[in-house]
Amino acid sequence: MKKSNKLIMAGFLLLIFIITAIHFTIYARYKNGEYSIYNVEDHLVPASMESFPGIRFISVRDIPGATAKFGDIAQVEKDVEHGIQYSRNGDTLVIAGKNGVNQRVIRDRVVFTFPYNATLFFFNSSLTLMTGSKSAEINVELHLQKSSALFFGTNNPLRFGHMKVVAADSSIAAFQGNTQISNFEVQLSASAIEYGEGNFDQLSIVTDSVSRISLQTKHLLKAKITTTASQ
Repeated sequence: MKKSNKLIMAGFLLLIFIITAIHFTIYARYKNGEYSIYNVEDHLVPASMESFPGIRFISVRDIPGATAKFGDIAQVEKDVEHGIQYSRNGDTLVIAGKNGVNQRVIRDRVVFTFPYNATLFFFNSSLTLMTGSKSAEINVELHLQKSSALFFGTNNPLRFGHMKVVAADSSIAAFQGNTQISNFEVQLSASAIEYGEGNFDQLSIVTDSVSRISLQTKHLLKAKITTTASQ
């Protein structure tokens, strides 16, 4: 081997040694708590969010596409450009799309926060629901009318204690990713439920003959399904 090649090889090995040493030094400091992992989402808190403590019921109307996260208290974006209007009456919060606003302005741009323990009503709306910055057990009752709700637990698992879904008028409740539910109640009227990944301890479904149920075989074996006459 020529002398120049030996020098190149020696330099390359020295560079690998230096990079490895830096890596182990950083890792050791991370394990000792000197460094923490930066999560950009933890710092993206919209300045236009308004909080509503004490809310137990939330009604969402005419919202064609938005993201809702679960948290300690209800929150709504105040930005009027999104075409959202909201009002509070005691422990009830109403969120609605403004009449005459281009619905594409709202779609996929608005983020709400729903309390961990709340009763939700969706009318003519479509929302994706995820966990917030803090993971906690969720206990909700969800009523869907001409609406869809996608529970997205792929990035951060959703954990429900008791959950009840009442879906009517061509509504759909779908679950993607790792969604865990202890006690799950479903009532379907000309609607659908899709539960793919994740798991539950108990599932009872009351459905009419025109509704659609999509479950894995292991879920079907545990589910209690009752069929009623279509109305």
